[in-house]
Amino acid sequence: MLPGLRLSLADGELWIIRPVDDKAAAIVTELGRVMRLGTGETGRELYVAVSGEHRPSCHSGFGPSGSVVCFLPEPTDPDMQAVGMDRIAATVARVALGRGGLLLHAALAEYQGSGFAMAGPSGVGKSTASSRLRPPWRSLCDDAALVVRDRTEQWWAHPWPTWSRFFQGGSGGSWPVERAIPLRAIFFLSQSPSDGLEPVNATQATALTLESAVGLVWEANRLTDEGAARVLSSDGVRAARALASAVPAYALKLSLGGRFWREIERVLPVAALAESGQSSREGGPPSVDSLIARDSRRLVYAGTSMNPTLAEPELLHVRQCAGERVRPGDIVCFKSPDGNLTIVHRVVAAGPDGIHTRGDNNPTDDPQVLRTADIIGRVTAAQIGARIRRIPGGWRGLAALRCGRLRREVWGRAGSVPHRLYGLVAGLGPFGRVLPRSLRPRLVRFDARYRVFLKLLVGRQTVGQYDDRRGEWHIKRPFRLLVDGRTLSAGLPQRRA
Repeated sequence: MLPGLRLSLADGELWIIRPVDDKAAAIVTELGRVMRLGTGETGRELYVAVSGEHRPSCHSGFGPSGSVVCFLPEPTDPDMQAVGMDRIAATVARVALGRGGLLLHAALAEYQGSGFAMAGPSGVGKSTASSRLRPPWRSLCDDAALVVRDRTEQWWAHPWPTWSRFFQGGSGGSWPVERAIPLRAIFFLSQSPSDGLEPVNATQATALTLESAVGLVWEANRLTDEGAARVLSSDGVRAARALASAVPAYALKLSLGGRFWREIERVLPVAALAESGQSSREGGPPSVDSLIARDSRRLVYAGTSMNPTLAEPELLHVRQCAGERVRPGDIVCFKSPDGNLTIVHRVVAAGPDGIHTRGDNNPTDDPQVLRTADIIGRVTAAQIGARIRRIPGGWRGLAALRCGRLRREVWGRAGSVPHRLYGLVAGLGPFGRVLPRSLRPRLVRFDARYRVFLKLLVGRQTVGQYDDRRGEWHIKRPFRLLVDGRTLSAGLPQRRA
């Protein structure tokens, strides 16, 4: 029997990819070079055979460790050979999906020993972003990454070949597929005039992960058995949900010339920094791990019940109480009575009858009375972009709440006069004509994913954005004095359907 390739994955799966004929052997040999694989004899066997079928197919054996047979079309040219290699790799990824893994349409980068995926559709800029990374960042692959979960629930990412480089006389290449790296965060890319970073909640991350899952749609369309298609979809949703709940996710906006990696370095939960004792970049904010305990979980705040203490969409860091007494003034996280929602409110009283909570912006206490076992954890910090701030608890939390309410009342009354004066001046008309041309706001159209954004820029700063749902401009102060929103709306460029 012809020798097989050995492929070991971080979830414990060990494959032996074995050709059964000479034509298949040529494809498998090239696959070994591309994936930098050695030979082996022990493991789950994936048999590769060349058949007369135009479309590749695979058939699994019985049981979770059963062998798999992959039939490939005739390798009549280099392009068809690349199709065969792609199909073998896709078969490995499909079996990994049943074990909770996902093949993501994502670039994979390494920073201080940790892995970070940059996911998005074709054309969003994964390859460009990978090529722009500077040391100590290192690009491992620029198109796809296989993420798997080990027995300890740790997620790992394997670099995956960019198969498009092998078609039509492309440059090809090779990737260390067996070199898995711990996955610390996922960034969903979109193009923008300026770099930006915002956390996304688990629901959004699940949907974006499914959108980035390579091969799910292709496999579903190929299957004629509705039951098998449902299993495939169920496996994909389950894996995406587990990944989104375990690994922090962000929306990353990429500009054409910005150094986006410098921005995200300040918010990445890089375990290597904390373990080595290294601090964050001089003069910049501290890293997440230097402020947040290791036993914290993260969730995205939404709503207005905790305004102004918390604001949407801040990323909250919730630390388990671990038997500690819950005090009035603590901001805690708990489930709603029906278990469908996670609520973040402040403790207003704690006694023998239970724990009473209320939102800082709510007029009355919550109807449910909690027990210590109902508390998921205590909010210790809030983060938006690169800015991280501590959330005090106990008497300090109550004092901060009272000071915030007093400040809001004072500024509300004192600010009424300047507010009216500003409205009067803004109503007189724009004054942009008296400014030099370099300082005048300019209208910029940006196509991102499936939407069109219209923004006002002064230099490189965004000072206004068009709300296409309401049909109006939102312009920051004092730039409303420099431009007339009604004139802008009348002269809008044609938007893409």
